[in-house]
Amino acid sequence: MSPLSFDPRNEGYWGDTTSTLDWCEDNYEVSWYIAEFWNTVTNLSMILPPIWGIYRSIQRGLETRYLVGFSALLLVGVGSTMFHMTLKWSMQLLDEIPMVWSSLAYIYCQHMVASGPGERAPAMAATLTLYGAAFTCIYLTFPIPLIHQVMYGLLVFWMIYQALAILQASNYHQPSLRMFLSGILMYGTGFLLWNLENELCPLVQGARAALPPLLAPLTQLHGWWHLLAGYATYMNIQFCLYHRLHHLRMEPSYTTDLMGVAVQVGQEEQMHETEPVTMP
Repeated sequence: MSPLSFDPRNEGYWGDTTSTLDWCEDNYEVSWYIAEFWNTVTNLSMILPPIWGIYRSIQRGLETRYLVGFSALLLVGVGSTMFHMTLKWSMQLLDEIPMVWSSLAYIYCQHMVASGPGERAPAMAATLTLYGAAFTCIYLTFPIPLIHQVMYGLLVFWMIYQALAILQASNYHQPSLRMFLSGILMYGTGFLLWNLENELCPLVQGARAALPPLLAPLTQLHGWWHLLAGYATYMNIQFCLYHRLHHLRMEPSYTTDLMGVAVQVGQEEQMHETEPVTMP
């Protein structure tokens, strides 16, 4: 993210910018109602897949923590949508704070992959909650973007470490390895594009102005971050779900469905005949 470097006076529906961040997309260029149109609509990658994931989690009676995981991704998508639509500080918080808390939910899911049915990890849950609460208090007191970036980045590296441990335990199951590498590539590419736009905004804007109107949106590099990182997060939940179901001996396999990557359960009919598993 880059610090606010544009004229905060906007002639749009939401009025003056109050967020600590602005981006390389010209404000209210496409719509009088949306401050950053392309940075707003690209959040669909964090809205549509988790809605589908929530539906499937309920339908299949998955453990509650996966319902929470998909819901957390949906909250990030909604928050990011509101932030880029309005460029208001309150909506920025609705984007950034859920990013940290959702990562904590994913870390808990990964930590519990090899747990027994009904088993809980109160010490881990308390540690993660304390981290999230500390971040929230610190960031509300000192609204410095670097604080959010560092504390969120630490969680991303933690998730990568946990995923590698899960892969090692599975003897580097090849479909999972491909899933992991694809997710890392997508997330890393999105992160690179985000930062390139931050550092080279004048060049990006110049290239954007020189392109035909139909191609110009392709240069919205922060929007690509939304698309790639959002779907990579959805893939990470599926990766975690696969290994959880494998540990429970439900014969899962990777497949595709309405939202692309999915996990199919060989004993799905049997799952429907039993009570849903709803422990956290």
